[in-house]
Amino acid sequence: MEILHIVGQQKLEGTVEISGAKQSALPCLVAALLTEESVTIENVPMIEDVEVMVNLLKELGVRVERDGERTTIHSNEAVAMPLLGSETRKVRAAVYLLGVFAARFGKGAVGLPGGYAIGPRPIDLHLKALERLGIHVENESGLYHVRVDELVGNRIYLDLRSFGATVSAMLAAVLATGTTVIENAACDPEVVDVATMLTSMGAHVSGAGTDEIRIKGVERLHGCTHTLIPDRLEAGTFMMFGAVSGHVTVQPVIPTHLEGVIQKLLDFGADVEVGEESITVTANQFMPTDIRVFHYSGYPSDLQPVMTAALLKADGTSVVTDKLYAQRFRHIAEMRRMNAQITLEDASAVIRGGNQLANAEMECTDARSAAALVLSALQASGESTLLHAERLNDSYVDFVGKLKQLGALVWVEEHTEV
Repeated sequence: MEILHIVGQQKLEGTVEISGAKQSALPCLVAALLTEESVTIENVPMIEDVEVMVNLLKELGVRVERDGERTTIHSNEAVAMPLLGSETRKVRAAVYLLGVFAARFGKGAVGLPGGYAIGPRPIDLHLKALERLGIHVENESGLYHVRVDELVGNRIYLDLRSFGATVSAMLAAVLATGTTVIENAACDPEVVDVATMLTSMGAHVSGAGTDEIRIKGVERLHGCTHTLIPDRLEAGTFMMFGAVSGHVTVQPVIPTHLEGVIQKLLDFGADVEVGEESITVTANQFMPTDIRVFHYSGYPSDLQPVMTAALLKADGTSVVTDKLYAQRFRHIAEMRRMNAQITLEDASAVIRGGNQLANAEMECTDARSAAALVLSALQASGESTLLHAERLNDSYVDFVGKLKQLGALVWVEEHTEV
């Protein structure tokens, strides 16, 4: 276990280099299995979830070459080995393997996908989408078996605008016979990024970034080189730190991917300067504001915890509502240890900000809550500690190192649990 020590009330100033998007990296790594030719992916973030996915690919006989942020995947000798839950439980994106197994091998088995406990996140939408393409799915004690005689394009309507289900459907449909139409599709930039890579591999995908994606299946895909987009969620996290604690520039970014975040920072009272590939956020006023989490291009659920932490600085009452993941408020109890005045009402956190926070020992459940608790600790007097800080590594590249570069007084203590 890692314990992160944070000394509060330090001004942050400087530039943060943003890594490649985690939400693109994981499905793109899986997509490389769709061809026997080599695929090179640039700007791959060196985070724990990526390491887990790479290890899963190796279990399938894939040869993976790593050179910094460049990853080359050779899957010509890959086989559809069953991946047990003990392996796949570490990363929820393992669910993408179901459709890819069916598309390339006609069969496969994947244990119940993992991920953090932030409320109900069933994979039913993934399975329904795959079944519409003719894939048979059976669940045997948490091990999902897929098989298909003929992969056939179809019309798929998603009951919820799910990023994961949209990606699962895309990955399977590119090798299906005929045309697939995904309705009520997720519009996230990472969906577009995955579609761009698939197109570079020879797939025919149109409409990515809208709520209707059309895919004309092809017989085979070929290799490619693809560069991932910058991680808007990492950028948004450090933008919040700038809004509360000083003057922070994030680069490279695609500013249009962060319009919802920028607007809420302006409502919060921060100064925001937008460049072509950079955004600079400076702390100014701290005004209460209400936020409602929504699908892209709305305010992202992943940045709800860190915005909650920022609003502790605003004198007055703010309300943060997250109906997408109503249980993504586990950080609230930890913030209360610091004298944060927050109450939960259904899917909303009511924040009464402006109170001086006290140092405390806290524990995080996932990377996003960890970042939020660090931001809370930076507002507090004295030294706070965060238990299980290694969870930051699941979604952020060198989070602590980047904080140090901004002037934060933080350090990690390794602790052996008995």
